[in-house]
Amino acid sequence: MVSLLLKFREQNKQLCLVWMLLLTFTLLSALIAEQDASSALMVVLVCFSFAIKGSLVTERLMGLYTAIGNVRWLMLAYFIVLPILIGGAILFPDLVARMTML
Repeated sequence: MVSLLLKFREQNKQLCLVWMLLLTFTLLSALIAEQDASSALMVVLVCFSFAIKGSLVTERLMGLYTAIGNVRWLMLAYFIVLPILIGGAILFPDLVARMTML
């Protein structure tokens, strides 16, 4: 019984740490996004924050770090590929326009 309570307490500490990290990354992203200047560094920081937050949610809050199979890797790939695509579209709009022209 005591070991079960200690395990629950350790899991609770990990979830609180993940929650605090998510709040921190969200606040930092909001502060960066509120700036008037849109530089490449801001885009990269916001995309990086999005990728980190997505992987934290997938791994820890959804509990997919114990999942066997492709579900975990598909979810993690989503949070890696999507920020790269969004950041690339914002940083290189002419290249994206040329690639998508008929």
